[in-house]
Amino acid sequence: MPREGRPKRFVLAAALLGVASAAACSGGASNEGDAAASTTTTTAVITTTTAEATTTTVAITTTTTPPTTTSPPPDSAPPAGPVVLPPLDPGEVLARGTNSEHVLALQQKLVELHFDPGPIDGEFGTKTTQAVWAFQHLNGLAADGQVGPELWQLLATAPAPEPLRPDGGPDRVEISIDQQVLRVYQGGALMLATHISTGTGMDYCDNGLCGTAITPTGDFTFLRRIDGWHTAPLGELYNPVYFDGGYAVHGSRSVPDHPASHGCVRIPMHIAEYFPDLVTNGEPVFVV
Repeated sequence: MPREGRPKRFVLAAALLGVASAAACSGGASNEGDAAASTTTTTAVITTTTAEATTTTVAITTTTTPPTTTSPPPDSAPPAGPVVLPPLDPGEVLARGTNSEHVLALQQKLVELHFDPGPIDGEFGTKTTQAVWAFQHLNGLAADGQVGPELWQLLATAPAPEPLRPDGGPDRVEISIDQQVLRVYQGGALMLATHISTGTGMDYCDNGLCGTAITPTGDFTFLRRIDGWHTAPLGELYNPVYFDGGYAVHGSRSVPDHPASHGCVRIPMHIAEYFPDLVTNGEPVFVV
């Protein structure tokens, strides 16, 4: 889901990134990422392929491609018009494992509200559960992942969530530790809201590394990214985009309904597939 006019992501070799494979949390850092990220500077010349072929000694090249336009998340194309939720029977509760036309309408509504429930197929699975968690958290509700008549009505009438940093610029990412929700804004408009899992706040000792699992708060920018899986001393990160030294927003196979990381911001795997294309290096990240 690349943004208009943005270059495609490159697969960067570890040597070009200058990533040290030694320690993720040396020096007291508490995250799944690389401590070396905060001190390593990588320089590389990126060339553009033209009709007259040229050769360079650099391993990264690009080809000129037309600008692409922003599109909905994969498998989650919005319906043609506003979603009108059909009545839910009294006492009916939609939850993981439900397969019905009501779930199909729920998924369509979630997409309309800029959540990503995965494929719109009428099956209430993990991806839909995580999207419901995010909606519940943004509305101050306990995240049980179930949709009964009261939540059904709220979905039908819910306004857009209030931004955390409306002064943060038109293109930005907002991360709420209290809500366990990440929001992506483009052009001042909400493009995506997703469930996350941040640092537990607890002390840990893993793989000989000890610290406190805290996600840093403050104003940051995206620094760099790695394509695909990256194995760090404290765990595996999928498509990590770093915003503070070794702290990253990254995909994980485990994104439970509570803080569970060493400090990084975990996002669901299906969202991690396209999240790096939504943001650019240097873009503001606000963690509150």
